Amino acid sequence: MKRVTTRSFVVSSLALLLIVQSASSEPAGPYTAEIETFERFVESQMEIDRIPGLSVGFMKDDFLWAKGFGFADLENRTPATERSSYRLASNSKSMTAVAILQLVEQGKIDLDAEIQEYVPYFPRKRLPITVRQLLGHLGGISHYKDYELEGHIKEHKYPRDSLAIFADFDLVAEPGTEFEYSSYGYNLLGAVVEGAAKQPFGQYLREHLWGPLEMDDTYMDDPDRVIPNRVQGYRIVDGELKNSEFVDISSRFAAGGTRSTVVDLLKYAKGLGSERVLSPKSVNLMHTSLTTADGHFTDYGLGWKVSPVDGRFCVYHTGGQPETRTLLVRFPREDFAIAVAYNLEGGNLHAYARRLVQLILHEAWNVPAYTGDRVDEALFKALQDAFNYGFTHFDRYCEPRSTDQGELAEAFAYLNACLSRSALESDYDVALKKITDGRHPTAKEAFVKVGSYVALKLQEEVGSDQLDMYHKMGAIPFFHDYIASYRRDPNYPDAFRFSGKLEELLTAWNRDWQRTWNEYTRYLVIAPFADIRVIGGRLKKLFAGAKVYPDFRESFVQLVRHHYVKGNEREALAAARLYLDLYPGSPAAHVMMANTHTCFGNRNEALTSLRRAFELNPEDPAVTTKALARYAAELIDNGRLNEAMTLLETTVEFVSEKATLYDHMAAIHIKKARALYMKALDADPVSEHAWKMLKRLPSEVIPTP
Repeated sequence: MKRVTTRSFVVSSLALLLIVQSASSEPAGPYTAEIETFERFVESQMEIDRIPGLSVGFMKDDFLWAKGFGFADLENRTPATERSSYRLASNSKSMTAVAILQLVEQGKIDLDAEIQEYVPYFPRKRLPITVRQLLGHLGGISHYKDYELEGHIKEHKYPRDSLAIFADFDLVAEPGTEFEYSSYGYNLLGAVVEGAAKQPFGQYLREHLWGPLEMDDTYMDDPDRVIPNRVQGYRIVDGELKNSEFVDISSRFAAGGTRSTVVDLLKYAKGLGSERVLSPKSVNLMHTSLTTADGHFTDYGLGWKVSPVDGRFCVYHTGGQPETRTLLVRFPREDFAIAVAYNLEGGNLHAYARRLVQLILHEAWNVPAYTGDRVDEALFKALQDAFNYGFTHFDRYCEPRSTDQGELAEAFAYLNACLSRSALESDYDVALKKITDGRHPTAKEAFVKVGSYVALKLQEEVGSDQLDMYHKMGAIPFFHDYIASYRRDPNYPDAFRFSGKLEELLTAWNRDWQRTWNEYTRYLVIAPFADIRVIGGRLKKLFAGAKVYPDFRESFVQLVRHHYVKGNEREALAAARLYLDLYPGSPAAHVMMANTHTCFGNRNEALTSLRRAFELNPEDPAVTTKALARYAAELIDNGRLNEAMTLLETTVEFVSEKATLYDHMAAIHIKKARALYMKALDADPVSEHAWKMLKRLPSEVIPTP
């Protein structure tokens, strides 16, 4: 029997027998070193994120580890543990989907029936909506329409009350045509469960999901109920940690109304692969992306987001609401799952799961290649999509998407056309649209067919065990080795080859990639607690002279933002300069430098950097009005009002859609006015004018970017 540390567990059977060891024990088992490294990471990252309490765990085959960090309740100094009970928020949705599919298996629900078949009191809309469409957020049902009213409900709501909130809302899209994420749609599905099962939603889950999987610490959240190990929630307001606003989430019952532990989430993840609550056919249906009417995958199945990681089949869901953030990730083929929950409204939720993937699977989470050229970037995107989605198909089903020679020839022809440099140079937008469509049904899943066929051929060449190497190494070696394989066979069909120019390009890219994507970069963590000067020295040396190398831009954005928000001028400038040195063609690098200069009073330098960002690519996501407003909102959230105002004043002249930025400026003035009126009352508590003006000002003033 495996030994484990305090607040750490081992799965000894499908029933998830939990065993606790003494407090003095050290980690033991197959992942001892990895767990120790991860624990150090969690403690450092939590400090950066300012998370009071966090619980995290993973399950791999028959091993399960979970642990709590920090405090579930700061006021009472109650430690967070693996059994701390967090609001799950939208991680409730997949459980609702399980209930629906169980009732489908029982013949009580038809996925393609109209919802009024099971919820006759819900008013019909101008177009019919099916159960399947609701499960995939294709029903056209609105999400929150006015969060100021709908997001702060204090009183208990019964399911019928919850549906009444949005019953008269118009459809936001024709059902089946657009992915429109909707918690209200999942509340409606909760009513479908009640109508078909003839019992309350929570009772159904207890009897048919939580009970069978021994999820004894999972409940419908209820402020009146005594729930063991309930955590307290927190938020950051004007840079200070505050208690979360109380919201009764019974109004979100089937969309986000549950409370649980990371251990129970891992039992749930394990149970979905066991046939104890659903057949493999139904689980496969849950994990298969739906498609819009125009032939595009939504990347959302029935209650799960479907998104490949390094060519591996992966499903996940996040959750966020007052008091909580949660994440549940499943790699079904690997029998691997990760659960994260913490009690802060914010933080870097995905960082914890990505670090575990690095340490347990020895892979970095979807790190692309940087080329510094938009045409090369588009060529890499085509290869990356074919690799990620095609290899994922093969990883999931152990066979290619198609074996028909004619279909494969057509798919290769499509990908080869996408890999035409001349097409991208003559009409970039049209060519990029063709690349973006390549994995979707509208393009007959050409990229999926090619990528999965290449995986088959590489497996025949290197064997199943060695095929896993490509999950670690990525798209460039994947296609380079395929080309090398067919070059050794003079009789290999021309229809399944790539152009000579692409072969030459991949040869050059692979030479650089093999050098720059190595043991060091695969495990690298770029974060405020890391020594960025040491990292910078190594990366500059490693990337020198390379045409392609690992793209860590997302990490650098987070790093620079952290430092300038915290007022760390020296560190912010050092990180921003390194970002620019490594990725000079990135508009985001120049935006981060502009933000850094702005925060520390270097307006002329900020204007120069921002102008350069727009010159490089005025349509880059980093220079949209929404992004620029988000940078300012982050400063406002952290109490840096003067810096936020300067940032907005600096950026407003560069954008055409100025209203959002002016909206944020007004919010800053309101916040400042509120603070001054409060000071006036401190100076004179009976000041009638200050009191009246304070009452007239809104309490929540930061617009949503």
